[in-house]
Amino acid sequence: IVTGMSLLKKYGEDIRIIKRDGFKITCVIPMFKENARDSGAEMTKSYGRVMIGIANAFEKIKPNLVLCGFDIGANFAAAVVGAHMNIPVAHIQGGEITGGIDEPIRHATSKFAHIHFPSTKRAADRLKKMGENPKFIFVVGCPSVDTLLQSPVMSKKKIMKLLCLDSKQPYLLIVQHPIITEIDKTKYQITQTLEAIKEVGVQAIIIYPNNDAGTKAIISGIKGSSIRYVKSFPPEVFTNVLRYCSALVGNSSTGIHETATLHIPTINIGTRQQGRERSRNVIDVGYSKNEIAQGIRKALYDKKFRKIVKKVKNPYGKGNSAELIVRILKKMDFNNVPLQKRFYE
Repeated sequence: IVTGMSLLKKYGEDIRIIKRDGFKITCVIPMFKENARDSGAEMTKSYGRVMIGIANAFEKIKPNLVLCGFDIGANFAAAVVGAHMNIPVAHIQGGEITGGIDEPIRHATSKFAHIHFPSTKRAADRLKKMGENPKFIFVVGCPSVDTLLQSPVMSKKKIMKLLCLDSKQPYLLIVQHPIITEIDKTKYQITQTLEAIKEVGVQAIIIYPNNDAGTKAIISGIKGSSIRYVKSFPPEVFTNVLRYCSALVGNSSTGIHETATLHIPTINIGTRQQGRERSRNVIDVGYSKNEIAQGIRKALYDKKFRKIVKKVKNPYGKGNSAELIVRILKKMDFNNVPLQKRFYE
């Protein structure tokens, strides 16, 4: 089922990549309107649209299992529908702590799920504290690390040519999303980031944010800057853009989950990833230009810090999450999965 941002031209229309990779698309469910209002109310309406579409789809498909992930609205909707239709729901990466609206969406999805695939032991422990059945909690790592390690390596020369950047100079990768609970500060936040990059004087490439409320202010700021930007990359291209960057700047989970595997510094801005487990390659900063610029300089020029980054281990696994998830599900008898949820103490 394809839905969400993957259908929006404004964000790169990534359904093209799904088709290219040979996946069979059973149905397409429009969730977001192309020129929708930039508000929390519109986000909520999108949940209603996709929930109705998923319910209709499940009636036709009659799936044995609903596999959903993370803290994404469409995945939350799939979990709610699956639970109401007495279909076992498995949730990937529950139990993690984040900022904004993402954390309650993640925890709510976990409460509708019957099987859990958290990425770390600490996340698994939180699920147990939330009253989830310990027999159906399996620590498997983070699937995004799988994608990172399985993507074919492209040459740096090819990537730099694709980005239209100077191959002799370092570059920053910028991924900064809006935070719905700080929507009135979004314009200030992206402006401070862009000014910090300008002050440090390092070339950079920016990827469009997600479409949470506040996204228009970020896109407007990006378009008004002189920094090169793209709407999206195919996964294998994004992996290699990340591979060769000197540091990741912003508030994306990529900076927490994936950069440690590639031994790349992360300048993590603000509250969106607060409380999440992280390696020592992450530099946490506030929203001010000075803090962000200071973080970038440390990531690029602090020799002691860069030595630490080269030795960090990723707490989110070794890149075999998919293999573990499939192995566990193949051995599981779904008829024996308790569909009536209760609080386990």
